[in-house]
Amino acid sequence: MKIVNVVAAIMQQQGLILIAQRDNQSDLSGYWEFPGGKIEQGETPAQALIRELEEEFNIHHIQVTDYIATSTIQQPGRIIQLQAWGVVAWQGDIQLRCHTNFCWVTPDEAFNYPLAPADIPLLCAYQRTLRLE
Repeated sequence: MKIVNVVAAIMQQQGLILIAQRDNQSDLSGYWEFPGGKIEQGETPAQALIRELEEEFNIHHIQVTDYIATSTIQQPGRIIQLQAWGVVAWQGDIQLRCHTNFCWVTPDEAFNYPLAPADIPLLCAYQRTLRLE
């Protein structure tokens, strides 16, 4: 079975995290997610995350920090391995290029949104890291 490696950013700002709503052209249209995308051949997870955030949000000088967790989801014909990484700084204002909306929420508030299934374990892992600090 094909394994697809994907990265997701848990963007952090003043105790809030960013979630973005998938557009009508996407699988899981209307669901909320941590932004990111596929790791291309030859890229590290951090390089892929920086590239994806530049493409999706038109932001730059992105500071990727700690690895948070991996969520594995099996779909027909493939397995998605989604790695979450913290992002604590960037330059530029977020401009939506492939999402319909975004919002800043507390980790607890994020559960009030219909999250993509692969992102739920990542949010739970992120909350555990907050309790350890």
